[in-house]
Amino acid sequence: MVAEPERDLADVLAAYRITKNVRGNIVGATADALRDAILDDVLEPGAWLREVVLAEALGVSRTPVREALARLEEEGLVVRERGAGARVTQVSLEDMSVVYQVRGSLESLAARFVAARISAPQLEAFEQLQDEMRRAAQAGDSHAFSNANVGFHRQLSLAAGNAYLSRLLSTVEIGLRRFGARTFTPERMAAVVEEHQQIVRAFAAQDPDAAADAASRHAASARESTVERLIADMR
Repeated sequence: MVAEPERDLADVLAAYRITKNVRGNIVGATADALRDAILDDVLEPGAWLREVVLAEALGVSRTPVREALARLEEEGLVVRERGAGARVTQVSLEDMSVVYQVRGSLESLAARFVAARISAPQLEAFEQLQDEMRRAAQAGDSHAFSNANVGFHRQLSLAAGNAYLSRLLSTVEIGLRRFGARTFTPERMAAVVEEHQQIVRAFAAQDPDAAADAASRHAASARESTVERLIADMR
């Protein structure tokens, strides 16, 4: 991908500009804006991130930009080079494979926790998300489907009831978003609904082993599908 010229950043980042009504943690707001721009693929892999240019584009001073870049470097989204500034990190198929393997391990553990302690309201929440995904799949609405899919995985993290595990899964979610906005095919949407349903059935049966296995198989399937899409995009 070709990095955006610096002179165009004001236009590129217009939707991410920090509003005047933002109060309190300006560094956090700046980090959120830059993170979203990177994860939305607005700031592409390899793009140079000059503090003075970013500050002007976002409507903040250089200090919060500098601190925001330090946070994003810790998250692996940015790499800073001495004397040269910072740039958006590159991603590879190997990176993607590792992230999905980590996701599979963490979500398998989360599913085990959920199945052992799930409440009626939590089960209902999963079933409602499944209904949303089915309707979106039937309508061929990949955007609505993607949003419901994100909701399902966030509900899995929340229902696990472990703050440390939730933080790890949040980091993994950031890693997954690095691979671009996903367009679900009708075939993949149908497969995801069924894979999720296997997880929900295990929850309803309060079967930790079955839930963990279903979550692990779902992550493996998602990895295979994403690899195929990325390889196709490279051709």
